[in-house]
Amino acid sequence: MIFFVEEDIDNYERFCGWFNAEAVPQIEAVGGSVLAQGVERDNPQRLRLAMQMPDQATLDGFLGSPDFTADRQNAGVNVETTVITFLAD
Repeated sequence: MIFFVEEDIDNYERFCGWFNAEAVPQIEAVGGSVLAQGVERDNPQRLRLAMQMPDQATLDGFLGSPDFTADRQNAGVNVETTVITFLAD
């Protein structure tokens, strides 16, 4: 399944330092992938990700993990702003 993530972050370099080094390997280990990542041209605090996960249960495992949420927050993600949009199969 393919989905988009939109959320506010403090700093893109800080986010990438964590995301690319720690989160992406975890995502790939369960069969997921990051298709694209970046921030809006006119708003560098608005992150956009296009991602793929094998199924909803795998994604829920990440989203429901207190450790993963804490890691996201430590990387500067304002988790209250997260919006996930799923593409139809």
